[in-house]
Amino acid sequence: MPPTFSPEEINRINALKAYHILDSLPDSDYDAITNLASQICQTPISLISLIDDKRQWFKSNHGLDVRETPRELAFCTHALQNPLETFIVTDSRTDERFAGNPLVTGEPHVIFYAGVPLVESNGFALGSLCVIDHEPKVLDEHQLSALKILAKQVVNLLELRKANHELRKNEERFQLMVSNLEEQVYERTRELEEVNKELAASNKELLKSNERLLQSNNSLQEFAYVASHDLKEPLRKIQSFSSMLSDQYGSVLEPAGLDILNRMKMAGERMSTLITDLLNLSRLSTQREVDIPVSLTALVNLVMTDLDGVISELGAEIIVDPLPVVLGDSRQLRQLFQNLLSNALKFHKPSTPPQIQIKARWIAEENLPDGVQTRGKAIAYHCIDIIDNGIGFDVRYAERIFQVFQRLHGRKDYAGTGIGLAICDKVIKNHGGSIVATSQVGQGATFSVFLPV
Repeated sequence: MPPTFSPEEINRINALKAYHILDSLPDSDYDAITNLASQICQTPISLISLIDDKRQWFKSNHGLDVRETPRELAFCTHALQNPLETFIVTDSRTDERFAGNPLVTGEPHVIFYAGVPLVESNGFALGSLCVIDHEPKVLDEHQLSALKILAKQVVNLLELRKANHELRKNEERFQLMVSNLEEQVYERTRELEEVNKELAASNKELLKSNERLLQSNNSLQEFAYVASHDLKEPLRKIQSFSSMLSDQYGSVLEPAGLDILNRMKMAGERMSTLITDLLNLSRLSTQREVDIPVSLTALVNLVMTDLDGVISELGAEIIVDPLPVVLGDSRQLRQLFQNLLSNALKFHKPSTPPQIQIKARWIAEENLPDGVQTRGKAIAYHCIDIIDNGIGFDVRYAERIFQVFQRLHGRKDYAGTGIGLAICDKVIKNHGGSIVATSQVGQGATFSVFLPV
């Protein structure tokens, strides 16, 4: 009988399939990571293992000839049970869970195993980055830390692959739309030639079709800025982790290892060029693509995990009250809170640790504050307030800051592109809501997000 999976496991498998990675061709970027993991941990085998409903499939298999094994024999299946922890088996021969496993008693003789779950943006563990030895082994703190860093790089590569796949799909949809519009224009022109008395009305319709095409192009150009911002964040992580590995382990790596690091950096540069090319494409609607229940509490926790390094460096204190579940696009909403929290951390007072509070309240439509403009017809709204103790801004600029490329501070003082809050405004409008900001110079700022109940 086929195995019966829980709803949560079915959702995890579907999340994996959305990356279109299973049974794909070998990729040097993934192979570079397993090669480096094996070298750092001093093990003969390193794998990027992905678990579907029947098997564990290896996207990269350094030191092992096979590309997949049955799911029921996979060590990785056990690693997925606790996505937040590294799963370690020091000696499988003394572990009753694995002592009789054919992968232990026979080839490839998995005696030692350490696997870091590959957790994607919605919290699903897709598989693991693991190292394997034929003898009992213990990894030191630095090796475990490096393995976790490399696992994050694998996830970032997967996210980039998924984003590129979605971009290609949207391009196809846009090309079909353009083709349909061209057909309409052609048919209308033929009718004009046949019936001169309808010339005025037909010309008007033709102008409307051209106007729709122009509006679509404008929306697609705006998308280029959003795509660039979303894709560069994981790219920066890849480049940052590569630099960390170079700084911490460059002196102990063999020339081959250093060459792998250089290849990783070059891959990052190539991806940067790809993102620049994406700026020339116009192929995505400004509407949200999905409408599912999204836990804002879980989503904000994921954002805080992404920003953990900055939070620790600044000594920031972030208090998150219970937040509601809303209907929307989790990817867009995550970008919204990523940008708002990043801004609250960035624009802090010198020598003063940031203090940020996120709280929620329910407001009836007739009680919305002045200046709140919504596109939907909801009778009530969730109001999410992000309150900080930063440098603040002159309230005269409260609307200007949501426009593309509008900055209140020089780049020498605070880094940024000037599009983060414009993205926030677009996401909120896509969800039928509104966002407003209140502040005083030197007294912090409050960004209030209104989402339909």
